[in-house]
Amino acid sequence: MRTVRNFVRSSWLGRLLLVPVRLKIALGETLLPVWRSVAWTFQSREHHNFTYELDALNVRYLTSFVAVVTGQSYATVEKYVREIEQDSELRDRIVRWSLQAKEKYVTDPEARFGRRIGWYAFVRATKPRLCVETGTDKGLGTCVIAAALMRNAQEGFPGKVLGMDLNPNAGFLLQPPYDQFGKLVVGDSHVSIQALQEPVDFFIHDSDHTPEHEAAEFELIEPKLAPNALVLTDNAEKTDKLLAFALKTGRQFLFFTEKSASHWCQPGGIGVAYRQPK
Repeated sequence: MRTVRNFVRSSWLGRLLLVPVRLKIALGETLLPVWRSVAWTFQSREHHNFTYELDALNVRYLTSFVAVVTGQSYATVEKYVREIEQDSELRDRIVRWSLQAKEKYVTDPEARFGRRIGWYAFVRATKPRLCVETGTDKGLGTCVIAAALMRNAQEGFPGKVLGMDLNPNAGFLLQPPYDQFGKLVVGDSHVSIQALQEPVDFFIHDSDHTPEHEAAEFELIEPKLAPNALVLTDNAEKTDKLLAFALKTGRQFLFFTEKSASHWCQPGGIGVAYRQPK
């Protein structure tokens, strides 16, 4: 056996014999996403901002991620995660509103929250008074945040979310009762951030993903932030702008990587800049 191994390792013929083995390994890792992408092409209506469910292990990692950042126990954050996962009323409303929307031909009538489960858990754990999300698109994330704020208000912690977008038709999923806890601000996010008058407790960059635009948002939001505000980005797998912001402002930085349950696209994740809980 050792002789065979030595032959494979030390000769060009041995290396050639390993080609089928390496090809089998490579195809085993790459063919499944290809087949999933083909099925998705015909089954889905989405052409950007893809939605998907996270796999079960990834949700557990996300739970731990939120617990570390917020200083809450894993059990507490797990309770918040179960809330959003089991919120059948929210899911049913999103499906219905998606089917009724003018954008129904580019929107899947399903409620797949992905990393927004983490957004929900952050809001439930930290009880922010003002949340800001730049780039709302359909408003799925804004609606999820509003659902968390609604539960916070029921517990005596009122708050609101402002979704900022250039498109006046964005945010169509933010409907009653969730629109009681949020609204859309139409216009350039840089101008909208500068106009803020209240301290921001929870900020998400999810608008123009160019590094320059992202960095400018962080620079503009910095003087508007409450002392223990959380600053999130939907773009940390592509740029280091939130990490640079964290280092500059004396904050910690962590990144959570998503793993979808069955989507062809292995998406991004959540970058967060935060101050260590005391």
